[in-house]
Amino acid sequence: MTPQIGRAALGWATFLVLASGVLLLTLTPGTPEFVVTLFTLCLGLLLGLVVVVGVLLTRRREKREGS
Repeated sequence: MTPQIGRAALGWATFLVLASGVLLLTLTPGTPEFVVTLFTLCLGLLLGLVVVVGVLLTRRREKREGS
């Protein structure tokens, strides 16, 4: 994973998590908007997890190849 792609994906993940987290505080549970916002929060968390795992695997691979 190139650093630019990782940085951009992490930026998007952060935006999704923060925006949906703030919106969840203002929405009424049980409404369609609440469900869509909760789904967006889960997608943001999943994207962030994928980026972190990708960075860790890339670092581990580079460390192994450099030794």
